[in-house]
Amino acid sequence: MNRWLKSLLPVAMAASVLVGCATPNASVEIQGEVWFKERIALPAEAILSVQLQDVSKMDVPAVVIAELERSDVTTPAPFQFVIPSDQFEPGHRYAIGAKITLGDELMFINTQSYPIDISNQGPMSVLIQKVGR
Repeated sequence: MNRWLKSLLPVAMAASVLVGCATPNASVEIQGEVWFKERIALPAEAILSVQLQDVSKMDVPAVVIAELERSDVTTPAPFQFVIPSDQFEPGHRYAIGAKITLGDELMFINTQSYPIDISNQGPMSVLIQKVGR
């Protein structure tokens, strides 16, 4: 039995080293704030929607990777996404899209692109503009 234990010891030590070296999948944290210039109070029913989108393909709608919605919108409104890094495909382009709706009516939306740089995860500032009627 002693010989059996001695033969298992190197295997057990190697397994513990391998387990110790294993790292969990890294995450990408995307954070920032959405804001608008108008100094108005929005109705409590207004909904802010912030999306992380894959915008790689032209002439087709963006693919939504993650989305958050919140009511009781104030400006600036913070947002945060924590996404496993394997969700980002090499060579693809990603961006943040934001809008405020009231029922089915669009009130504010971003009018410029807010690209995501996965290697530089500093906070973003997303300006949304009032939709003309």
